[in-house]
Amino acid sequence: MEDVHDNERLIFKQVYFLKRHTDKAAAVHLASLMPIDFNMTFMPYFMSIGHEGISNHNLVNKIMVTKQGVSKTVKELERLDLTYTRKSETDARSIMIFLTAKGKQLYDTIYQMANNMTAEYIKLIGAKKYEEFIDTLIKISKWHEEQEKLL
Repeated sequence: MEDVHDNERLIFKQVYFLKRHTDKAAAVHLASLMPIDFNMTFMPYFMSIGHEGISNHNLVNKIMVTKQGVSKTVKELERLDLTYTRKSETDARSIMIFLTAKGKQLYDTIYQMANNMTAEYIKLIGAKKYEEFIDTLIKISKWHEEQEKLL
């Protein structure tokens, strides 16, 4: 087992740095396409909407935040002309969230940038290690989700 006092191997530190680096790379690569006031904290919400759209309820569950948190971010994305909302045709209590044409263009560009970044990571560590890394992150995230259910 690794020395828990080795500061370079602290998971919290490394996850933080990885997020900072990927956010910075996205901001640099997408600066000409993203509205100036697009906050990188919007990214998980925005990318979860996708081309098919998503209900506000499903977005709350996917992002694991409050309904108010989703509502506030979706309003900001609407203000930036990246999304629009309408009542669900199948559930009158639910709101559907969709990307505008501008939003779809940004989504596709972000998706391509993520694919390019993934290709660079695979060059760096190899496909097998990359897949193991992603599988490990998913497993750790699911473990945390299960722990939260126990609270």
